Amino acid sequence: MDDRFTTRLSPGQALTLAAARGPRRLVVTHGRLWLTVSGGLEDHWLRAGEGLTLAAGQEAVVEAWPDAAFQLLHPAPPRRAAGTPGLGRLAAA
Repeated sequence: MDDRFTTRLSPGQALTLAAARGPRRLVVTHGRLWLTVSGGLEDHWLRAGEGLTLAAGQEAVVEAWPDAAFQLLHPAPPRRAAGTPGLGRLAAA
């Protein structure tokens, strides 16, 4: 993963991730992270290599335990099935 897109949290540092229009994938790259999501019923503990998808409109609060680094990724759009109208058809027209 590209380190330019990594957010690092110091021991005990918390951060609010504002809601976005589309879904996002949070992936922990270092340490351990506590996370609570708006509208969620439980808290989440994530370690390096683990992740969680935030739905469109969800806000989250994350906190390092004791320190952590993560990336917030925008998932790629779903692939179109063969024969489905899309950009390929526009080029052929």
